Amino acid sequence: MNELDKFKLISVDEVKQTLGKLIAIPSVSGNEHEIADYVEEKLLAYGFRVERILVEGCGPTIFAYYKANSKGLNLLFYGHLDTVKPVEGWTFPPFKPKIIGGKMYGLGSCDMKGGLTAVFEALKRLTNLKKIHGNIFVALTSDEELYSRGCDKLIRLGKLRGIDAAISAEPTGVLRMEVGRFGRVVYDIIVKGKSSHVSSLKGKVDAVVEASKIVLSLRKLKGGGGLTVLAINGGTEFLSTPDTCRIVVDKQLGLKESGEVFLKEIKGLAGKLKLKSKVIVKVFKRPTPYMKPYILGSRGSRIIRAVEKACKIVKGRFPKKAIGRCVGDENYLVVRAGIPTVTIGPKGGNEHSADEYVYLNSVVDAANIYLYSALFFFGE
Repeated sequence: MNELDKFKLISVDEVKQTLGKLIAIPSVSGNEHEIADYVEEKLLAYGFRVERILVEGCGPTIFAYYKANSKGLNLLFYGHLDTVKPVEGWTFPPFKPKIIGGKMYGLGSCDMKGGLTAVFEALKRLTNLKKIHGNIFVALTSDEELYSRGCDKLIRLGKLRGIDAAISAEPTGVLRMEVGRFGRVVYDIIVKGKSSHVSSLKGKVDAVVEASKIVLSLRKLKGGGGLTVLAINGGTEFLSTPDTCRIVVDKQLGLKESGEVFLKEIKGLAGKLKLKSKVIVKVFKRPTPYMKPYILGSRGSRIIRAVEKACKIVKGRFPKKAIGRCVGDENYLVVRAGIPTVTIGPKGGNEHSADEYVYLNSVVDAANIYLYSALFFFGE
């Protein structure tokens, strides 16, 4: 690997430039158009063939490929282009990158423009090598923070067929490698009581009171762990007993948990509590499928070994294997597209919060890890 010695010359200044530019382009979910233009231009400059995939309700997804060896393995680098909305409490303007003590602050710096930057640095050097024993694919999706419509579209179009493995650049800290993820489902619970004048002593069934009994009992269910009440809405301004209340519940699905099983548990709760109201429980409707949990089996062994060897070279030790507790496009890549996917990326903090940051040195480390991972995976 003597040719790779030049990769060691990668500078933090290069990382600063690319990452700063990415942060300065607002790309809140649904507004990914400008950043898609920027990354498309970079990939074209590296020699990739680029497809711009239009996605309803949000910005485009970018899919690109660099076919260096038609008989080699196909490796996908994955990232998402969108960020959450800026929240209150920022010390610095969220779209004006600020460097303090080796950290770059800015919206999306950690989740996941730091990872995108590392991918670009790795791709730039990979495509400059004289020989690559495999083919490189890149998927930069829109809408990951909301409904994963970009990744969903890639799968439905069949763009990801034939991919042998993937590396996701989501932030994990470069010595933590996720080889599985929890799943997720959201439930809609409608409680229907019976309205009457508040002065009435008989006949009324307060839907808000009934709903509160359900909320307080949800965690006592067998599958009540990893449960969050996202919303509870009901009531009236008139002198009438509330006749309807709605509860929205988010449920993390562990590796052996099923959303269908927990749905039955919630449906049985009304009877156990002896509620007087009618309770309707259904899965909350969204435009894309919910994410199912997964853990990589033997099919993931090649990409896991490649990343481990890369970390050993770059950081001096193997990364810790872990299960991600949050869902992401990786659930779709593994469960729906059948692609063994390892998640490893830069270290940072305050994701989805004010003053989000990423460590610049960890972005450089991630870029090195991606480069070596690709070469080990291809068998270099």
